[in-house]
Amino acid sequence: MFNIRTEIKTILFFILYFIAVFIAEKAAPSGVCTPGGGFLLFLLSIPTSIILSLILLFKYYRSKEKRYLNSIYIISGIWVILFLFLNFTN
Repeated sequence: MFNIRTEIKTILFFILYFIAVFIAEKAAPSGVCTPGGGFLLFLLSIPTSIILSLILLFKYYRSKEKRYLNSIYIISGIWVILFLFLNFTN
């Protein structure tokens, strides 16, 4: 098995996840009153991020390795960047 750092796994997960959101939105676009597949996946990314952060926090307290804490910072940074991007695109 490849020994990939936790930070790289976190970044790759979110890149692939948001590519899947984009593809799902193009495959089943959202309408006026109906959410599409991309929107539903985007909403699902919020609890996914929270659960992943809690797992990484547990691993950090168990092992005291800084790479888990860095991954939590990356998740927080991704959400801040996404929030700023969505606020300033309109």
